[in-house]
Amino acid sequence: MKRYIFLLIFICLSVNVQSQNKKSLLKKGNKLFKDSLYNDAEIKYRKSLEKDQDYFGASYNLANSIYKQERYDESSSLYKSLKDNANNDEELSAIHFNEGNSLLKEQKTDLAIESFKEALRKNPNDDDARFNLAYAQMMKKQDQENKDQENEDQENKDQENEDQENKDQENEDQDNMKDQENKDSRKDMISQRRKIR
Repeated sequence: MKRYIFLLIFICLSVNVQSQNKKSLLKKGNKLFKDSLYNDAEIKYRKSLEKDQDYFGASYNLANSIYKQERYDESSSLYKSLKDNANNDEELSAIHFNEGNSLLKEQKTDLAIESFKEALRKNPNDDDARFNLAYAQMMKKQDQENKDQENEDQENKDQENEDQENKDQENEDQDNMKDQENKDSRKDMISQRRKIR
């Protein structure tokens, strides 16, 4: 009986130590993140996840530290994978918001817009998400205007090239005609000279 009690106490202490260890690693990572040491923070978050791979706080902060290191494709993937692990709408809204920021940095404007909209669905009072949604929509509009302008410029350039080719062809035809006239004229002159002799 004493063995079982001792074993139970040992198991409880082990679980508690492991739990504290993942939390202390998370706290150390957070301190490093706050000091803008994002790479070091990433290492602490990864160590925390080694202790408990489902630890939401470490996963979320890992994605944030990777975003801060400008590895946007990787951070977008991490945010996407976190959606199923969110405990409430507030966490889900934060995930969508950060995913939207990461996608916007990747210039995936349409996907970013959808992420910001989803953030607002989960938290309609999120003014930052509303602002970023408006910004992303403005970026999309500017991108479309730029594409339209580029298409118009290309069409104008193509038309100019076609006009130039037509003009070149006309000039070449005129030159050929002049050459032919000159040849004919020389023939006449030669003919006339022969007659003179």
